[in-house]
Amino acid sequence: MTTRLPITGIYPILDADWLTPTAFSPAAIASHLAQLPVSLVQLRAKGEDDAMAWEFMQLWMQALRTHAPTIRILLNDRLDWVEALGADGIHVGQEDASIAACRAVLPPERLIGLSTHTLAEIRQAETWQVDYIGFGPIFPTTTKQDTHAVQGVERLRSMVAQTRLPMVAIGGIDLEHLGSVAETQVASAALIRALWQGDWPQRLTSACRIWQERPAVCA
Repeated sequence: MTTRLPITGIYPILDADWLTPTAFSPAAIASHLAQLPVSLVQLRAKGEDDAMAWEFMQLWMQALRTHAPTIRILLNDRLDWVEALGADGIHVGQEDASIAACRAVLPPERLIGLSTHTLAEIRQAETWQVDYIGFGPIFPTTTKQDTHAVQGVERLRSMVAQTRLPMVAIGGIDLEHLGSVAETQVASAALIRALWQGDWPQRLTSACRIWQERPAVCA
């Protein structure tokens, strides 16, 4: 399935473990994102109970819809909340809700992303109705208790060349790694730790600049 709306630029993940309300202003971050070439963000609250996760996602949904209305918002692994919160879709892992279950519940216009870690998983995703796949972890990561093997940049480059699905690189990608990831011609790169620190405005701007400076695809 070809993505109906292209994924462009970096892919910020707004993670409840990093974006504490006292340290980060949803309105300020959403307003800054609106000025950058960012097309898609993900809301993630894996370690929270349902009440706290709902509050986190509702708060960020409101800020993004108000201050960055053109950015699409996907929820991580909360199929039951996509329609209730008015999100644009969902991102699921291999152990989360199946793609068939997501398509059965969601309207056709909702986007679905799927995490993959092997070529076999990518080939399976190609037979399903997904709009993009995540692939990783590219580098060691501390933001997810991930038992999957680290893939590395050259493995990422190989996987990009072997699929027509838009691919998002994920896992341990810092700003110093971002240029080498971008050069693989992967569609996008998901970032958490690289962005959400005290100097987040500069980090967001730098990440977008690095991505825009990547070499063009040769015909």
